[in-house]
Amino acid sequence: MFTTGSKLFIGGTVLALTGTLVYGIGQNGSALGTIGMVTVTIIFAFLMGINFWVRDSNVSSMDTAGIETCSAASKPAGRSIWPLVGGFGLALLPVGLVVGKGLTWMSVIVMLIATVEWMAQSWSERASADPAYNEGVRKRIMHPLELPILGAIGLGAIIFSFSRIMLRIPKSAGPVVFGGIAAGVLLFGSLIATNRKVGRSLVAVLCSIGSVGIVGAGVASAIAGGKHVAKHELAAVTNDGDNCTDVQTEADSHSSRAIAAKSNLAATVILENGKLTALIAGENGVPTDTITIPKSLNAFIRFENHDSGKFRLRAYLGYTVLAADPTSHVNDIICTQAVGKGGTQFMIIKPIHASAAIANDKNHTPYTLTVPGVNDTAITIEVP
Repeated sequence: MFTTGSKLFIGGTVLALTGTLVYGIGQNGSALGTIGMVTVTIIFAFLMGINFWVRDSNVSSMDTAGIETCSAASKPAGRSIWPLVGGFGLALLPVGLVVGKGLTWMSVIVMLIATVEWMAQSWSERASADPAYNEGVRKRIMHPLELPILGAIGLGAIIFSFSRIMLRIPKSAGPVVFGGIAAGVLLFGSLIATNRKVGRSLVAVLCSIGSVGIVGAGVASAIAGGKHVAKHELAAVTNDGDNCTDVQTEADSHSSRAIAAKSNLAATVILENGKLTALIAGENGVPTDTITIPKSLNAFIRFENHDSGKFRLRAYLGYTVLAADPTSHVNDIICTQAVGKGGTQFMIIKPIHASAAIANDKNHTPYTLTVPGVNDTAITIEVP
């Protein structure tokens, strides 16, 4: 008696053999086509023989043990979410190609994770006829890989969300929020430690609620943006105005009172008793009110304040004519931070024009070093 599969392959073999004979006779023995048809006939005959030998792999009705252990009696594979995850990664790939490399790599990683997880799940569910054993096999193989990665991702998400929250809230509320969250975590851990009868599911639910709350607040804070930080005005002349005056700004509130040892100083400028003097390197400490520095080269100036109060050193290095409007110009001014008595500051100046060109202009003063707020004292800068 032939089985259903054997009948199918016997019919296919007979049809293939008939087609081979008809083709070979009708084409006058065409070699290429005849070889192809003969190959198909041999394949069908081979499959027919295998299927006839195993009899469709059917289990005999008299073999009760075989009925219980055959593949058809095994529990079907369960539903898996990984094909959906892989499809999401695949759909994200063309979007990443348009948006940027970061999203592209994310889609590739999602597809790789979905592929590995789906393969592991499919293999483990068919490892044996015992579902509990199959689940244990999967855990032994995948948990050493899954748990560290998931833990790192979860911890990173919580840290990032917490940082967004702290950047969003006002400065005064930061310590309160930080302390409140820390106290809540400590209280929750203490209650769990003292009451050992708390169900594992309850702990998991509470931890999930807390994590979702922190991540949600972090996402909302990231979307809203960080708190406004006022612009710190530096001691300089910018398009917004001249901050090299005697007015103290936030940039001067914590200025350094000392600087590291500097080499190759052009001069040390000292404010003492309301008067500026300069000490030139190599002139045996003789005070002077004029210093000479080269053009288009950096000159290093150290400023020392020996008077009470906070003062800054201001250098006027001429002006630059605007190309768009020859009648307009921009003053070239640089200054240090304001320092108190005993404080020092460092300045690098680089004049780009000879001082004689500016001195001959009646509308502008020569190159000078001055202290805003201290009148009638200046150091003249000579640029050959």
